[in-house]
Amino acid sequence: MTHRVKSLLASGGMVEVPMSESGVTCFLSDDFESLMPLLDRGLTPPEKKAVRALLSASSQPSLREFGSIQTLEELGLKLSAQWLGHMLADRRYKSLMQPIVSAANHDDILGYEFLIRGLHTDGVEISAPTLFETADAAGMLYALDMAAGETAARTAKGFDLKEKVFVNVLPRTIGDDEGFEAWLANVLGDASFAPGQVVFEIVESQQLSDVASARKLIESLHERGIMMALDDFGTGFNNLATLTDIQPDYIKLDKSLTKDVINDGRKWTLIANIIDSAKQSNIQVIAEGVEDLRTARALESAGADYMQGYLFGRPADKPLEAAE
Repeated sequence: MTHRVKSLLASGGMVEVPMSESGVTCFLSDDFESLMPLLDRGLTPPEKKAVRALLSASSQPSLREFGSIQTLEELGLKLSAQWLGHMLADRRYKSLMQPIVSAANHDDILGYEFLIRGLHTDGVEISAPTLFETADAAGMLYALDMAAGETAARTAKGFDLKEKVFVNVLPRTIGDDEGFEAWLANVLGDASFAPGQVVFEIVESQQLSDVASARKLIESLHERGIMMALDDFGTGFNNLATLTDIQPDYIKLDKSLTKDVINDGRKWTLIANIIDSAKQSNIQVIAEGVEDLRTARALESAGADYMQGYLFGRPADKPLEAAE
């Protein structure tokens, strides 16, 4: 296991300091934002409990410092909260924008989904999975979710967008009245979006607590001029009857459903049935993961209202019009 830890650290560009003691490895690093995700991906939970580590400002730590030695699991939680807290406090994050277009006319842009990216101190991006995995482990999901909403709103207003602004929101963030009010005040503030311009995307695989609560939430959002979309539809929430009871404004078909739809007639039929059920309840359907024209045409023939994917634009710092 020592050899694997050394390989992982070396692969991250960290410099090894030779040690005379067997079984002890010393590396120099000032980039904790990359260190822990690297080890998290390369080691199993039992291994992170077995490996012990010490953070020191010296390659020859004092005997007293060894009293602070911790397992990688313990150290990971501490460092995760530390670097993520610094990133949020310094506002080292931004939003990328990916267009959502009409299925009938790909030049007609419905809106943009806003996707958070963290920034290292040198400006290099930190991926969303790394951010949210770290925040989950450190108990900081609410703070990260607030930052994601805040930068989305700020970016949209900076470009004076007239199209819809799709903002990802975790169910637990808006499931609590007090937390929801604080989130809204911080995210929307005095942004003065037009009624119906902001759409909260809720990842359905994380599940809303129950139908009654979900319905109450949507009604509350509508009263504030905010629409709602269920994201990743098809990855776990397949009860169409429940969907019609909740009645979001949009559902977004997960790319696992739309992938290879041109080669799988059963998928096309399933998608067509979902779309038909949604339309009977006045729910509009956005198909995700569209990367080629044949897939776009198949999804249009199945009845999709809108589409999103690399065919129409990758996540970018600017809206399409500004990028041209």
